[in-house]
Amino acid sequence: MNVREAEPYNTIPTTGQLPSAPLSMRIALKAIELYLGTCRAVIVRSRCAEKALQGDSPRKPIIALWHSSLIYTLYHFSVYKGTIMTSPSKDGQWVASVISMWGQIPVRGSRMKGGLKAIKQMAGLMKRFNIPAGIVADGSKGPANIAQIGAVILARETGSPIIPTGFAASRAKYFNTWDRLCLPLPFSKVCLVYGEEFTVPRHARGRMVEFYRKRLEDGLNAATKKASALAGVNYEGLGQAGQH
Repeated sequence: MNVREAEPYNTIPTTGQLPSAPLSMRIALKAIELYLGTCRAVIVRSRCAEKALQGDSPRKPIIALWHSSLIYTLYHFSVYKGTIMTSPSKDGQWVASVISMWGQIPVRGSRMKGGLKAIKQMAGLMKRFNIPAGIVADGSKGPANIAQIGAVILARETGSPIIPTGFAASRAKYFNTWDRLCLPLPFSKVCLVYGEEFTVPRHARGRMVEFYRKRLEDGLNAATKKASALAGVNYEGLGQAGQH
């Protein structure tokens, strides 16, 4: 049997790398990195998850997160070269530009526009270059903390494990958005928890897809609850008005 090795990551055709990005964007990104770099990070992950991300694992993982944790979680994973689904909206374009400058590959798509095509493109990139992927489980428009099936379909098509992640900050600003987007305050304690990973069978369809969608949702909530406890904040009250 012929085994086709993954191509080196540096052969991936990418655009928007840091040297060619507008000066204003480069300055803004550096400011974001310096701001988030003041936070005291507590990362909880298994040795298996770390090996899957950094080693020569034949199937790199799919990192799933809630949209509310997008700011810090993207920053945390900026050191890992991979592909990330971003919204086709104007806000999504800004996110795509940022992750491109980090050397990652944005793939534009959402549940309402181009989602299936984006999943197929991400699956192709993962297989071709043996890289991990990132997906916001509740999408670009929600409902908040309700997992959609995108990560499950991507896992089914690639055979890669899904790792749900949870995030919380001891002090944060929560924006008045559908997801209560979290911006950690400077020098706050931030906690990122890697949840229990799982795979999706290649034959999964219908009710089985729903089973794994719910498993992902439960895993994200469990990881977020654990992160909240580590950060010393109330899990049930995360993102509520008046919380800082």
